[in-house]
Amino acid sequence: MNKREWLDLFDKTCNEFKWFWDVYGHTDRWVNLMYYRENEDVTLMKEIMDDVWFELPDTKFNIMINPKGWKEFLILLEEKIDEF
Repeated sequence: MNKREWLDLFDKTCNEFKWFWDVYGHTDRWVNLMYYRENEDVTLMKEIMDDVWFELPDTKFNIMINPKGWKEFLILLEEKIDEF
């Protein structure tokens, strides 16, 4: 996947997982994420997403429970970006 494809996928799915950023106190990071989205800085977007991933409770965010938006979030987080 290239950068443009990743950003398009982010745009299509981000509303699915925004709720857990708000519920778990990451609203300020969401603002930063949107700033980097506006500037198309996928590297910093993924860093923020990775930080939030580590802070979410494992008991509620896992494949077994699979809350709304979790799959979409993980796809973006795990996707490798082709630079060329």
